[in-house]
Amino acid sequence: MSDTTPALDEAYERIAAASFELPNGFVNHGAMACEALAILDCADDIDSWARRFAQAGGASIAPVRSAGFEWRQALGSYRRLPEWIGYFARAIDDQGWEGVVETWVPRLMPALRTALFHGAIRTAHAVRAIDTVDTPPRRGELARALGYWAARYQAGQPAGPQSIADDPRAAVVRAAADGARRYLARPNIVHLHGVTGAMAVEILIGHIPAAEATAALAQVHAEHVALYTGIEPVDAPDPASPPGGELTAAAVHSLDPHQVKLVEACQRGLAATGDPAFAAAAQTVTGLPRPMPRSP
Repeated sequence: MSDTTPALDEAYERIAAASFELPNGFVNHGAMACEALAILDCADDIDSWARRFAQAGGASIAPVRSAGFEWRQALGSYRRLPEWIGYFARAIDDQGWEGVVETWVPRLMPALRTALFHGAIRTAHAVRAIDTVDTPPRRGELARALGYWAARYQAGQPAGPQSIADDPRAAVVRAAADGARRYLARPNIVHLHGVTGAMAVEILIGHIPAAEATAALAQVHAEHVALYTGIEPVDAPDPASPPGGELTAAAVHSLDPHQVKLVEACQRGLAATGDPAFAAAAQTVTGLPRPMPRSP
């Protein structure tokens, strides 16, 4: 992602003046989509995407650094989003972004499904970007992502007993693969977020303590139970091409951030597990035809 650094930083600066939510109530996906484009090696597309989302309707929100900000009282208060952004901006400057993420991701994880997972998803994209290279625009984006998650905080499903996993990160990817199978059974905009949400946690788990990683895995399982109620997974996905260049191009040309984000998440999932559900889910979201099975 090194060659996309200037483009992504410029995108973050542009999107920092944009609204978090659109007039129709949907989340502004600009920052997340631009970072996913960077991972997909689509640097030339980042600027046009950033400009489009920066012009989306809704009021921009500037950070406010309030003296004596008490986070416990402000948790879940969207009207205090400017203070939340200012709080995290100061914390990142004072403590370093790693310490802030280590403390706050576990604190916010019970609200994993807040805004259809988008607090966690935007935070994960920001963490991956700043972990690649620490720049002021990426610090600003991380503050905004965490601020949004905290301001929209709403506790989700109670997590069940936390079974010890030898590798919570790998277990989260397996949960994402199960989500992909259920998305294939009933593909729609809501169900795909179980995949991108879980794969966001896969990124975040690498930056929090092991015990907290186990709790994050339990939260993913709890939210998937609620999200996919009554949906049986597709056990044997139809043949699909790996989500490579053709699918990436289709997602980019669609101008749909959900396609870009899901294709990128499925690339990671497929690389980690080889599970064909990821390839099939990526192909399904783009609408590209699947190849015919080979004759025996």
